[in-house]
Amino acid sequence: MLKRIGLSLVAIVACASLAAFGQLWMPFPQIGGPSFCASTINAVCQQTIAAGPAMSGLETIPVDTNAANGVSPQTAKISILSMNAGPYVYNVPVTGDTITLVNTTRQLIVNPAGTIAALTIVTPAATTLLDGQRLSVCGTQIVTTLTVTAGSGTTVSNAPTAMLVPVVTGAASCFGWLYRTANTTWYRTQ
Repeated sequence: MLKRIGLSLVAIVACASLAAFGQLWMPFPQIGGPSFCASTINAVCQQTIAAGPAMSGLETIPVDTNAANGVSPQTAKISILSMNAGPYVYNVPVTGDTITLVNTTRQLIVNPAGTIAALTIVTPAATTLLDGQRLSVCGTQIVTTLTVTAGSGTTVSNAPTAMLVPVVTGAASCFGWLYRTANTTWYRTQ
């Protein structure tokens, strides 16, 4: 009899614990997304989740290293920049402008009103870059003279000297790099 009461008590405590911890996994806001309805009753929204914050590039995601037992740590955080994600910068430059990028930038969209004669892009400084981090630049108009300047402590390999837009398709002109921390170099990949 006491055994049954003890088991019943354990079951009640377990159910109460699950119910309490279940509240911690409410729907999360979506980064950069609008507000949304998380639950409805009779087609009436009962729980609205607020719009998510803008992506900053500082976000991290928990990961399992799958290391053998006894090797520590097995769970760690990884930066979204290591996963080739992150915020973009949208810029509408005029001739002679300089665009200086920060370490959290994943993509630069250059969208001038028309053809411009000269533009300078400065890559992020080496101090906070991650190995394997990527940086892409796309332009919607012709830039006759493009200067890509290496950020402090870095080197840029094979920098383009102009941005061209294909006449037939009108598609954007894009190029990109992958950063290697061992020799602080941006290697062109596109």
